[in-house]
Amino acid sequence: MRIRYLLGGCLVISASIAFYLVASNSPESATMWAAKVNLVPGQLISSNDLEIRRVRFETQSHSYLSAEQSITGLIIVRSVLANELIPTMAISQDLAALSKALIVLPVGREYISSVLHSGEKIDLYSVSKEKPFKAKLIGKDLGLLAFNEKGIDFNNLVNLTLIVPIEEVELLLSNTQEGNFRIVQHIVG
Repeated sequence: MRIRYLLGGCLVISASIAFYLVASNSPESATMWAAKVNLVPGQLISSNDLEIRRVRFETQSHSYLSAEQSITGLIIVRSVLANELIPTMAISQDLAALSKALIVLPVGREYISSVLHSGEKIDLYSVSKEKPFKAKLIGKDLGLLAFNEKGIDFNNLVNLTLIVPIEEVELLLSNTQEGNFRIVQHIVG
């Protein structure tokens, strides 16, 4: 009978030690900003839009805004849904962020480099379909927000989401009717 008590006591002690070790090795919790309501690009952040959440991160905590710093008065530059932690890339202090627009443009997959990535700067050219072929620069230093690498239809088109200065939107859209685009990537070095 004493052996059972001794084994039971050892089991309780070892379980307590194991629990302590697991708990002490768990990721640290941090306070982060979360959206109370849906936030849209161009919106100034007010204290009514925010709530503090305590979360545990193993990695990527730097990708979200810590509640240790105030973000009221900053500008939302990408949509944030209600109850979502606010990503660092979703805000800006720069009022020039309000002077940008997003344009989705279908481009033939064969004209997109395999090393093109979101976040890069590109120049966009429209090329005539009749001889003599002429290229016309229709967008310079455009930001590439995203693109669907798989294609959108059987025509093998890929949607590019471009960040365009507001004052260039009309010019760019008026030159897209032919749909024969070429992308020039900016290379550093």
